[in-house]
Amino acid sequence: MLRTSNKLVSAISAAVFLTGMFYSQASAVPAPAASPYTRCMAQGKDCVSKGDLKNAITHFQIAVKENPNSCEAHLLLGQSYCKVKQFVKAKDELRRAIRLGKGNKNAQLANQALMQLPKSILSPKTGAETRMIASMLGLSRVRGAGGESKPTVIDFYASWCQPCKQTNTALDKFKESYGDRVSFMRVDVDDPNNERIIDQYEVSPIPTLVFLNTEGEVVSFTIGFSGEKGIDEGIKKILAKG
Repeated sequence: MLRTSNKLVSAISAAVFLTGMFYSQASAVPAPAASPYTRCMAQGKDCVSKGDLKNAITHFQIAVKENPNSCEAHLLLGQSYCKVKQFVKAKDELRRAIRLGKGNKNAQLANQALMQLPKSILSPKTGAETRMIASMLGLSRVRGAGGESKPTVIDFYASWCQPCKQTNTALDKFKESYGDRVSFMRVDVDDPNNERIIDQYEVSPIPTLVFLNTEGEVVSFTIGFSGEKGIDEGIKKILAKG
């Protein structure tokens, strides 16, 4: 009986030893190496935390090349450009983040960052050259009941954008007042079918309203929720120049 017990103890000890060896070897296996994208994102964030924006930008640029469809990478690169006052580059990256994010948290942060850029950077296309854009898009052929040309208000918006909802509520009131003399058009920036018109007018943050006279020329615009006063002023301009 004692001999049997000793054999059992020896067997258990051997099993425990082998199990320990297995886990020891398993824990010694190195973790898979991080992808270049993941590594650059981590390094870029670390540089930002240390105030090293030059190297942060370099890391985020590489991350964007490794994963062009990363909303977060474009956002972080755009924010870094903002901090070093490279506003044109910042606008391009933040616009891309909005397009890729489709309303996610990073897209909303990108829109907020765009709102902080100088207005001169955010201005959509205006002036005589926009007549050709309107012609290509058919906006200069909008007619009233009597066959006369009608000026147009284009509302660039997204369903997740709170200021856009405020703008839409205000526009509804003006549709009642000016509906017979002015055409109102809404453009969802998250709809891939609208990318052409967004790019043609170089729209950046939302909401953005552009006001076209009867010739299709953009004569005014507002960025963000400008209140009813800002909308009314824009409409009066296109009616006066219509």
